[in-house]
Amino acid sequence: MLIAFSAALLLAALLSLTVRMPAVKTASGASVMAFAIATQGVVVHFAGKGSTAASAFSAFALLLWLFLLAAYLGSVRDGSFKKRHWDDPVGRLAIGTWVAGTASALTAAHLNFPQLHPALVVLGILNVGLLIFYLFAASLSAGEIAGRKLQGKLHGVILLTTVALQSVALLLHELFGAKEYMIYRVLILLGILFYVAGFALLVLRYRRRDWSLTDDWPETNCILYGAVAITGAAALKSSVFPDGVLLGMWIFALLLLLLVESMEIVRGVQRIRKYGWGRGIGVYAPAQWSRLFTLGMFYFFTQQGERIFPGEAGSALRELRQWILNGGAWVIAVLLAAEVVLWMIRVLKKGSSDRAHSS
Repeated sequence: MLIAFSAALLLAALLSLTVRMPAVKTASGASVMAFAIATQGVVVHFAGKGSTAASAFSAFALLLWLFLLAAYLGSVRDGSFKKRHWDDPVGRLAIGTWVAGTASALTAAHLNFPQLHPALVVLGILNVGLLIFYLFAASLSAGEIAGRKLQGKLHGVILLTTVALQSVALLLHELFGAKEYMIYRVLILLGILFYVAGFALLVLRYRRRDWSLTDDWPETNCILYGAVAITGAAALKSSVFPDGVLLGMWIFALLLLLLVESMEIVRGVQRIRKYGWGRGIGVYAPAQWSRLFTLGMFYFFTQQGERIFPGEAGSALRELRQWILNGGAWVIAVLLAAEVVLWMIRVLKKGSSDRAHSS
């Protein structure tokens, strides 16, 4: 297994150097995040930990990660990296999906293929380097956004700094256990600081009246609750905060989820009225994977956090948790299937268009 995985890594590197890889959006790393967290949460609910289904989902997440790795490295080779992934200071923040996607895929792989531990440790350390690069890129973006007065274009992507930090904390805990406690604490607390700053900027951005819910509320705003959920999950796994604080974080994440998703329902209705079903809600966009990741992360936090809920029988919060685990699994599964269908339609249409142009 280790040899096969090493060969796949080598193949991805060779493809990036020798084959013209397709152009992929910066935010496409969110697709890996979505599949990887589904592996750890929803798939475990339906099929069980260590099941064939969990292994299959984890393997698919790794293969998808390898493909995107080859595509992003290929953009460096062909000179398109700067235009595609760097020049737009807001879009540059989506590089956080590369960090979180890598961390999520490696975490899921370690849970299902522990024999890959040596290779995953090396990749995990390299991902820490990618995190440092991303935080540097995000700091440059912050300066450019302020200097060019682009605050009106901000959206939930700014919170990927928090998601990236906490995903690395979860990965390192999975690879090294509890012995690196201070590192986890630093990552988690730094992520909270980034969240507070990003949240404040989004409040200032949406306090303005020159925006509409129909066209100016992107899918990435779901990271408002996803970033809280992954912070809670990382703190839960590494025991950074007491259970009472973790329960408070869970409740805060739930309230944000209800607020954001209620707005999404209203937005969906408005878009259908304005653009019709197809253009309104039936168009594929890589950022849509971020919703699946954030829902999946809230589900994972709920699933793993049994100890933080009141222990007495009949507790309203404990009953709510059980309902979320049972009903939420189906909601996420249906949304994941729908997103895969949209993605396949997009691929087929693009393939037909490319063939028409070539002929």
